[in-house]
Amino acid sequence: MMTAQALPYISFLGFLFGSTLVASRFSVGQFQPTTYIGLRLSMAGLGHIAFYTFINRRYKWPTDRRLWFHASVLGILGTAVPMTSIVTALQYLSSGLAAIFITTSPAITVLLAHFFLPDEHLNRRKALGVALALSGTIVLAFSGESGLADAGEANPLGYLLMLIAMTMGGAAAVYIRKYLSDYNAFDVAS
Repeated sequence: MMTAQALPYISFLGFLFGSTLVASRFSVGQFQPTTYIGLRLSMAGLGHIAFYTFINRRYKWPTDRRLWFHASVLGILGTAVPMTSIVTALQYLSSGLAAIFITTSPAITVLLAHFFLPDEHLNRRKALGVALALSGTIVLAFSGESGLADAGEANPLGYLLMLIAMTMGGAAAVYIRKYLSDYNAFDVAS
């Protein structure tokens, strides 16, 4: 249960998450998407190394080979591919439109969980929620809107890249639940 003490942290994380697309949209004109994502992931990696090494002595650097294998899979398929897909899609879509597509991620995760996790069944309420979540995005995609002032109709590649990113993100959540639920949450998130 969330406490009032958590609200400032959640608000700050919401601000960071929300402003990421705007910063990424700006970066598209400055860097190649792979360069930008490489820089972001390198900075995140250095931050985690610093955290494990200097800041928090409570957590020890993980040495479990199985964890490292799964972390490598997640790092590539659950982080690098979706982030690169989203930033590349920003060459074809506005950050606002991309943000709307990102909101489909939980619905896609529910669908994937239904097929790959034995205890997650798609009941009537979940199916209705998934249908509602995806319907607005599908309408936007079929409208052909890019959200960019200088582009008339969107390139379908932008929509495809967003679909890849959201599917990979949902698959990563299912993968974590299936293979990494026995590990320390901080180690998995790092």
